[in-house]
Amino acid sequence: MTDLFAFGRLWRGASAGFGPFTTESKMMSKSTQKTSRLKAQRIPRPHDPGQSMMERADALRGRGRLRASEALYRRALDLRQQVFGPSHHLVAHSMNFLANVLYDQDRFKEAEPLYRDSLTIRKKAFGRDHRDVAASLSNLANLLQGTKRYSEAERLYRQSLKLRKKAYGPRHPNVAMCMMNMAILMQATGRNARAEALFEGALRLLRSRLGAVHERTAYTESNLADFLITTGRTEEALPLAEHARKSLRAAVPAGHKFNRWAREVLKRTKAKSASAGGGTARLTRTNKTKK
Repeated sequence: MTDLFAFGRLWRGASAGFGPFTTESKMMSKSTQKTSRLKAQRIPRPHDPGQSMMERADALRGRGRLRASEALYRRALDLRQQVFGPSHHLVAHSMNFLANVLYDQDRFKEAEPLYRDSLTIRKKAFGRDHRDVAASLSNLANLLQGTKRYSEAERLYRQSLKLRKKAYGPRHPNVAMCMMNMAILMQATGRNARAEALFEGALRLLRSRLGAVHERTAYTESNLADFLITTGRTEEALPLAEHARKSLRAAVPAGHKFNRWAREVLKRTKAKSASAGGGTARLTRTNKTKK
């Protein structure tokens, strides 16, 4: 499946005015994890001539080389379509990752039909309750949220969360990342009490399952700090923002989207703190931070 390792706010979407959401490719299911999953689910695994190309594309995307990554994802998609036909689950897999890298570049109109086609294929290939269906639902919901279609996004998040709890159990990190993305939506739509409960629940779960310095834990800390800043609770936000920044600097490359978001949140938190203490530094909330 492809939980953007779809790491969750993977990009919250430029138009949404928030940090990155987690698309389902970083979080848990990189292309290289597909093989073991298929084996575990006893799905016949044919020779896949696109697999190595997908792995190289994943690596390029992780380093921020989005155009080069996109080109390889497109080649892998074309190859898989030629070999397996247009409705194979590996074609859906390539569509999903190509959509992710387009989403990273704010090319939402190009990404959306790929997400929808991937979702359709996965439902037919695996059934409506499969974890890959949950991943596709979450990625499409991220895009809808990033383009301010909040009602449909919320409906898809709720479906994804239900499927993930069923597939993984209620305390799996992928459940936590879906909770975090839902929290971002609640924040965007002014439901702050619900947003805070979801942020804190996701963070507790990730700390208990992955530890305090894991990149997903740190990323969630950064998002909670952002929420606290926007609700006027700078003193609570500062230690979270500082810890998130420190953890992510050690865990992921400097140019990674998580690092950029954590750096921005810490900068704004310090500016707010200085302002509250009588300083003159002020920063407005950015309208654009990308996945």
